[in-house]
Amino acid sequence: MELRILGPLEAAAPDGSLVDLGTPKQRAVLAMLAVRPGRVVAVQRLIDELWSDEPPERALASLQAYVSRLRRALEPGRGSRDRSAVLVSRAPGYVLALDPARVDASRFAAAVERFRPGDDPALLTAALSLWRGDPLPELGDSPVAHAERSRLQELRFTAIERRSDALLAMGRPAEVVYGSEAALAESPYRERVWAQLMLALYRSGRQADALAAYARARTALVDDLGIEPGPELQRLESDILRHCESLAGAASPETSDMPEIRAPLRPVMQDATKPDAERGALVGRDEELAAIDRVLDGRGGRLLLVSGGPGIGKSALLREVADRAAARGFAVGVGGGVDGRQPPVFLPWAQALRGVAGTADEAAVVAAFAPYGNLPAVLDPALAEVLPLPAPERLADAELARSRLYQGIVDGLRRLSATTPVLLVLDDAHHLDNPSTTLLTLCSRSLAGSGITLAIGYRPGELDAEAPVADAVTALAASAHAVHLRLPGLSTEDIAALGARYTERALPDETVRVLADRTGGNPFFVGELLQVLAAEHALDADAARKLVPARVQEVLRRRLGRLPEQLRAVLAVAAVLGREFEVPVLHEMTQIDELDLYDTLDIAVAAGVLVAADDPARLRFSHDLLRQTAYLEQGPLRRARLHARAARAVRDGGGSATAVAAHLRLALPVVAALDVAPVLADAGGEAYERTAHAEAAALLREAVAVLLTAAASQERDVLELDLRVRLAFTMQATDGYLAEPVAEQYALMEPVLRRVRPVPRIVPALWGYASFHTVAGHPDKVEAMAPPDGAGEPWARIVADVHAGYWALGRGDVPGARRLLRRALDALPDTDLPLFPVIGWDPIAGILGPAAATESLAGDRAAAEAHLAEARRRRGELFNEMYVVHYTALVAADRLDAPEVEAA
Repeated sequence: MELRILGPLEAAAPDGSLVDLGTPKQRAVLAMLAVRPGRVVAVQRLIDELWSDEPPERALASLQAYVSRLRRALEPGRGSRDRSAVLVSRAPGYVLALDPARVDASRFAAAVERFRPGDDPALLTAALSLWRGDPLPELGDSPVAHAERSRLQELRFTAIERRSDALLAMGRPAEVVYGSEAALAESPYRERVWAQLMLALYRSGRQADALAAYARARTALVDDLGIEPGPELQRLESDILRHCESLAGAASPETSDMPEIRAPLRPVMQDATKPDAERGALVGRDEELAAIDRVLDGRGGRLLLVSGGPGIGKSALLREVADRAAARGFAVGVGGGVDGRQPPVFLPWAQALRGVAGTADEAAVVAAFAPYGNLPAVLDPALAEVLPLPAPERLADAELARSRLYQGIVDGLRRLSATTPVLLVLDDAHHLDNPSTTLLTLCSRSLAGSGITLAIGYRPGELDAEAPVADAVTALAASAHAVHLRLPGLSTEDIAALGARYTERALPDETVRVLADRTGGNPFFVGELLQVLAAEHALDADAARKLVPARVQEVLRRRLGRLPEQLRAVLAVAAVLGREFEVPVLHEMTQIDELDLYDTLDIAVAAGVLVAADDPARLRFSHDLLRQTAYLEQGPLRRARLHARAARAVRDGGGSATAVAAHLRLALPVVAALDVAPVLADAGGEAYERTAHAEAAALLREAVAVLLTAAASQERDVLELDLRVRLAFTMQATDGYLAEPVAEQYALMEPVLRRVRPVPRIVPALWGYASFHTVAGHPDKVEAMAPPDGAGEPWARIVADVHAGYWALGRGDVPGARRLLRRALDALPDTDLPLFPVIGWDPIAGILGPAAATESLAGDRAAAEAHLAEARRRRGELFNEMYVVHYTALVAADRLDAPEVEAA
């Protein structure tokens, strides 16, 4: 026996099968005992935890019953007189007599405690894989549960941190980046995890991303908690800026093709939003690469702008620019803006100048900056030890000193480009600090006649309209020297090619289509999804529909966080409506002034969050991952309330039952199960009309499952019978009249039919049950459902008489059949019954048809014709008409009226 509490409680038998642990209260008892296996838990403590508000009078008896049932479930072979060997009574309570190694939480804790520096991190990877979700959900929000969850979660983060330390020591920083990002998505204030992420990024050659991680950590701590990062994190940022040799770690296969950390003068450029395994691999960018070649072949005087949303591949393309320029003999410098309220001043230019100094001839660099002194060292002090130049002249006037710095840097680069073409790459320009923006503007104005090529990458949706960089980028785009590459999403063919690289096999076409739809062709999002799919060996479309990787969520959450507050609120509501939504329905849900709503949506369209659909009254999210991130940003109860509101708006707008059901199923528990189940059934009816029989059956099964969560009542019983007979009718049309799944539904209906009052609403269920058992040869089961003559409401007796008449007729007992069917007709109330669901059948016609046949066989042809005439007047659908025609033909055959048989 093995118990698992790191997620929903599970008990696994020795053969691996899961044990049915019974009711929520029983599960809670076992969970409390499993928290401390081998230790006694007092009866009073168990009662307090189970009924924290007010224990019932018979709380002790209930607890004993729970323990008794658990013993039977956990030890099915134990005799009634044998003592339990698992749940043992021991004063003053009970103890779970199980080896702690058989409880996943104890096994996990032991693995973490045993781990020592130098051990294989795979030991902690295996331990962390025991987690299946939040632990102990059966215990709710009790103090014991809260304390135990906190202990286990703290232990889990300790395992993550120790594993990261071990991976860093082994030279495997890429794995630390992925694991740390996922951990920080759950717990954004753990400074040790931030430090490990920064160090891993730095050791991967991603200095700018490491500093960006520090900026993110500081923003979280300052904005949310009002505190600055601790000394360790601040010291690590300083060490990264100074390229301290102490930060260098073990050699790693992932960084073997990168320049060493100890010699960072060469340009290093990595895309923080692209998986490490695919760095350098460009897919679907042939036109852009051709444009890049044309720019570089000009040997200077050109400006290249690369724009697009997060993850679209700007950094990868700019890295390719740097590689192709280096191959052509350019001196290459690469820098990037850093996200944060106070980005490091001049950092992008310091990085770029360091790259130029490392790739150009030293004598040429010294000669170019000789008139000004070592101005590059003003931006990057490390260059003071690299370039043999005197320190620049110190000026008392700060404005004059800044002007001299700007002009000297620009002029020095122009002078250098006269002998060696220069490429300056500034990525993430939307994050440039103001002094760096000024220097960029001055440099761009000096391109004409120079050997300098500027390559700028930025995200249009993240340009702050009030920041100088927004005006600078606008001016750059209008420049006569500019070539602007606006990166689109990948095509399905490109996604298929990328998938083959990740998985080493061809992706199914449907999976490719799902990836394209969910990601909008964004290479980073596609790559993250493929990475998870490949790791889980699940390349089917259903798996691709469900995933939202942690790093993707983090990128999209930041993107949404930069939008205006009202727009974020509107997008949260729109996300509930789906990938594509009707603006009038959104207006109904938000109740915002119509013009204000359209103005708000225009901002979303301009930001690339929403795009126009084919219908002018509809909009759609640019990709489904963006919608899902906006959706998940809201709490579950708020989402449920919004789905309930959406269901009303869709229904009031004339939407289909299928569309309404799509929201109502997600509105539980805000909407009562008794209100949701009938709409799911109606959606099943719509599916049946479309001949989507499997979908119809699935919706009806879902309706039954939802209904059974409601409290027992007469209304629930009546509705359960309606749903089950619909399901039976549906399966009879596809699987066969007596198929096993059909029999199962009628067997489940039997106890409900016995206890429910036979009102007209249950006649379809009564009739279906009776017809099935009559055809199956069990007329006694039909009779057992009927009360004695004259007792109670007539419907159960009528249905029994009709089917007894069928049975008698089938065995040649015409007088008996005639008597039973006449009695059924005489007992009919003066009200019509609704048509049966699914088959659209009138039960009165169902009595008149066989009654006509028996009257004809008995020689009363006038009565037979009268019954058939009445049956023809009844309303009904195709099945009803076929039924009446069948009995018309039988009566005609009895009269040997061949023409009438043929006409029928």
